[in-house]
Amino acid sequence: MGSALIRGMISSGITSDSGITISSGSSDSAKQSATLLGTKWADSNAEAVRDADAVFLCVKPAKAIGVVSEIAGNLVGKLLISTVAGIRAADLLAASGNSGIRVIRSMPNTAVRLRKGVIAVARDPSATADDLELAMRFFASVGKALEVKEEDLDTVTAVSGSGPAFALLVLEAMIDEAVESGLDRDSATVLAAGALAGAAALVSKTGEKPAALRQEITSPNGTTAAGLAVLETSETYLAFRSAIRAAKNRSTELSKNQ
Repeated sequence: MGSALIRGMISSGITSDSGITISSGSSDSAKQSATLLGTKWADSNAEAVRDADAVFLCVKPAKAIGVVSEIAGNLVGKLLISTVAGIRAADLLAASGNSGIRVIRSMPNTAVRLRKGVIAVARDPSATADDLELAMRFFASVGKALEVKEEDLDTVTAVSGSGPAFALLVLEAMIDEAVESGLDRDSATVLAAGALAGAAALVSKTGEKPAALRQEITSPNGTTAAGLAVLETSETYLAFRSAIRAAKNRSTELSKNQ
């Protein structure tokens, strides 16, 4: 995620490669990433943020509080932009010793790798309107950024963060069945991926509801109707809603474990 964000920011001209310093769990890892991306690197997280104006926190949830505590002394008065799922702004502030940092939380999804991500951004009261504008500019370099309330981020995490994995499971099933039916895998992949991408584009570009668009595609007693009948019998719709609910609940659990 961090590498994708860096590439987007450099490509869009928001910042230069020389304006970015990378740190990681090991200096070797940081140096390797910096060499690949053309940025600077630091031996430690504390060193990396010492002269920064804005700090991106791109770590696993289990490590977030420890990292913020580690760099707290060098975070005073700075903007911290977190991409970590489930870790509340209040917990990040507490981990910093409430040293006057400003916190913005975000939830990017995997498509930021292609600069086509959807990124939800939530401003904590500690951050200013200018901080939010800066964060939105950063994230706009890798996709579409929209502002949400922090209390909605658990749902955002389930839908936007985890959702692509659920869609990929559907894609996997479509491809495998096409191959089983005799289609070569490359063709099956192009056709199935195009079908899902096209469906998503119809919703986002036309503004029509998925149910209405689905009805347009479905002819009575046709092929689509036959397939939908199987999905309805299998309660696929309810299963996907349950998956979103489970992902949201897990995000909430992560925050309570801090």
